[in-house]
Order: sequence, then C-alpha cells, then structure tokens
Amino acid sequence: MQINKETLRDYLSRVFSSDIAVTDIEKLGEGFHAEGFLIKARDGKGQEKRYILKTLRGEGFGHDYPSDRANVVIRSLLDYNLLPNHIKVIDAGSIQNDCKLLSVGKPEDFFIIMEEGKGIEYWKDLDEIRNRGRLLGSDEERIKILADYLAGIHSEKYVGNNRESLYKRVVRDFVGHGELTMGVIDTFPDKLDFVSNKELVEIVKKMVEWWDKIKGKHQRLTVVHGDFYPGNIWFNDGKLIIFDRSRFRYGDPADDTTCLIMNFINYSVMSYGEFKDPFKKLTESFFAQYFKKREDNEMFKVSPLFFAFRALVCIHPVFYSKEWMRNHNFNEKRIELADENKRKIINFMRNILNEDEFNLKGISSYLKD
Repeated sequence: MQINKETLRDYLSRVFSSDIAVTDIEKLGEGFHAEGFLIKARDGKGQEKRYILKTLRGEGFGHDYPSDRANVVIRSLLDYNLLPNHIKVIDAGSIQNDCKLLSVGKPEDFFIIMEEGKGIEYWKDLDEIRNRGRLLGSDEERIKILADYLAGIHSEKYVGNNRESLYKRVVRDFVGHGELTMGVIDTFPDKLDFVSNKELVEIVKKMVEWWDKIKGKHQRLTVVHGDFYPGNIWFNDGKLIIFDRSRFRYGDPADDTTCLIMNFINYSVMSYGEFKDPFKKLTESFFAQYFKKREDNEMFKVSPLFFAFRALVCIHPVFYSKEWMRNHNFNEKRIELADENKRKIINFMRNILNEDEFNLKGISSYLKD
C-alpha cells in the first residue's frame, strides 16, 4: 500500500474537519488477512493522536476481488461500534488510483446508478422459436454472436499469483455461496410436490464431491460473466447488450456456457416435455461455434457441477413459476405439466452428477428417471 504523510493529513483533516499534522507512519506487520499501520499525528491543539489503518490482503479467504475487501471494510464500519467493548471504528474509505484516501462516510445502505439499456431480451427469441418450432437464419446468427462473445471473454486467462486459491474459491462458492447452490435451495418452500428435501441434500452432497474433484484445475480460470442467461442478454438492432455481471470477475468458462445451455434444455422440456429440436439444434450450434473460436478440451469434464447449479435455478418455484410461463405464453396444458417437467430436470441433475463428464449427445437420457 502506497501512503504518505501528506495524503494522510488531507484525509484525516476531512474526517475530523480540522488541521491534522501526521508525524509518523509505522507499519505494524502483516497477518493472514490484513496488514496494519500505526499513524501518529497531532491535532490543531497540539494533542497527540494515534490511529490504526488496516488494509486487507487480496489472496484467498474470499478476499480475492476489491468488492470482497470493500464488503469486509463496510461491514466493519457498520458493525464494530455496535458491540460493547469493541475497538471503535472512526471511518472507512477507499484507496484511489492516485493513492489518495477517500472516505466512505457513515452509510446506511448502498446503491449503483447505471446507463439505461434498450433492446429486447433473448427470452423473446426463445418464445418465438418455441412458437414456430424451427430455427430461422436470424436465430443461427444470434447463437453465433453469443458463442463468439463468450469464447472471446473466456480467452482472457487469469495469470495472477493467487490463481490457485481464486479458482478454489470459485468452485467452493458454487456449492456454499448465498447466491449459489445452498443459498438458492434455502429459498425453496419447505415442501414441494416435485422434489423432497432429502433429494436436494443428496444433490448437494454430490456437488461437494465435484468440488473436491475439480478444485485443482486452476489453469481454467478466465474472465467470465457469471449469470449468462436469457434475461441478461438483449439485442438492439442486432447489437448484443449484456446486463448484470454477477459474483465473479474470474471463474470457470463452464459457468457461462452451462448457464445459457441449461436454459435451452429447460425451455425445451417446458415446451415439449423433452429435449429436441429446435432447442437441440440451437444447443449444438452454440457449442460448434464456441469450440471453433476457442479450444477447451476440459469443458465437459467440469460441466456437471455447473450444470447442476443452473438446473436448481430452473426448478425454482418462483424464478420459473406457472405465472412466469403464462407471461411467456405457454399454453395451459404445458403449464399444468410444470411439476412433471421440473421432475425431469431433477433427473438431469442426479444423472449428470453421476457421470465422469457431460455428454452433449446424452441430454435426453439425463432427463429420464
């Protein structure tokens, strides 16, 4: 960390609204999680002040991204002073590109402001494909655009010194993260007609086995989107627009490819009760174009873990509800069979987790009990 007396003086003067003279900066040491500095200063009345400035290390322990470290800092700011006898936090802040220190202030909550995106989400394409029962040339063109996009971002490998721990974190999070497997299951109602809690626990157990099986494949770490499903994919006059990059800056390419393809599989099952054309052809066209642009001989060897999570999302009774199906103009007969079709997706999860690797030609068999 690059700090100096002048930078600290400016920062502390803003925090305390008074003149502060920094007299010394002493590095106290480093631990597994952080490094600390003792800041000695005098206020405008000549009184000596001593403060501790702490920064978090960026390797492992779930601190790999700046956003992870921001989460810890902000949590400390909001929580430390609520605990009796705890050392008090005076402020929290960020280190800017020019090494200046910027205060976070005393936030109650947080927000982001983004540009407005215009276009039509890719769900509309899938609705039209279902209704006509065949692919048009425009559908083939768009699936090539999506394959090229993912192959392009996945071509940027992560080569940092913490690659091994970061990949382990990615695979671990797919099982235990609050937005991923266990967190999603925890949002299911207590009782569902199409799956038992015991079955869900067995699925998680199998996913833990996959975590152990693939967590060492750190050479696979690349740039990813993290939630590449049709709702985050829009087209505006042929231009691809992407929304809501999620969770990971770097991850396994199979995260993105399985996210998209699992939605094709699920959409086919919801539409026809089986995996068949035109969604079968759409899936095959995607992978043909993807592997044309980017070689990945291990993609299908790690895919079962990522497919299983995406399948759990597809059976979610809120995310893909009967009301959701009505909004996408499924006929009532298909809607009445929603639970039966979710059962087929559960079969898919259980079967694929028992495979050594994903078989593109075996999708229909995975759906069978």
